[in-house]
Amino acid sequence: MRGCLMSSKYFVISLKDQEERRKNIGSILTANNVDFEFFDATYGKEMTEEEQKLCSNESKTILTMKGNRKVLIEDELSLSEKGCALSHLRLYQHIIDQDLDYAVIMEDDLKPNADVFQAVNSLSAIQEPWEVINFSSDFGIKCMPFARKYYFDNDKGFYFQRIGMRNDTLDAIFNRRRFVIYAALYVITKEACKKLVQLGYPARLPADYLLGMVGYNNLKTFAVYPENHFMKFFECDSTIGSSRPAHKMVRL
Repeated sequence: MRGCLMSSKYFVISLKDQEERRKNIGSILTANNVDFEFFDATYGKEMTEEEQKLCSNESKTILTMKGNRKVLIEDELSLSEKGCALSHLRLYQHIIDQDLDYAVIMEDDLKPNADVFQAVNSLSAIQEPWEVINFSSDFGIKCMPFARKYYFDNDKGFYFQRIGMRNDTLDAIFNRRRFVIYAALYVITKEACKKLVQLGYPARLPADYLLGMVGYNNLKTFAVYPENHFMKFFECDSTIGSSRPAHKMVRL
């Protein structure tokens, strides 16, 4: 996406019964006068038979990337991870169905600061096509040196920058096991949603892997800098749980 942007639509992925979480994040979004709605998440431990059919039960997943390079991801998704993965995939389809050019997605345990809204309102500063803008840090993604920085507040040192090698084959070589850490706050275009829906079923990857593995999804992904400045998390119990599998990645 490039050029003039419309006003931003925000979606908060949240389980229906998480009243306190909805109150916390809702108060922040309301105070910043943004257009938002809650998107009811899929509860992994109470999935319907039809929802279960949308998920893989394999203990090992092999992803094939450009140049026939492959990576093995170990461990079946936990029920909570399956619910989270389906929640993001369902929201991608919702964005497509609503014919939104792009949308802001966040999870309900997020605590964004005011600079997030400044960043979202400054996306037109990016003077090249983009598909995902992620606000979290990454797990060692290798990037092309001297990638252009698109500043939207020079005084504060805020800028957007493309991550990855900017080439699908090079990303498959250098970034096949590297990814953006969280799918907790990001901006995504309708075209990126279409790609992820195509890649995402049956659900066999955690939501942050599917979104953040630039060597696999080949999305034009940008990060917002400085890292770890724009968001924190409310102190609350994780709905994913502390027993999330490690999902070791092995190059094949």
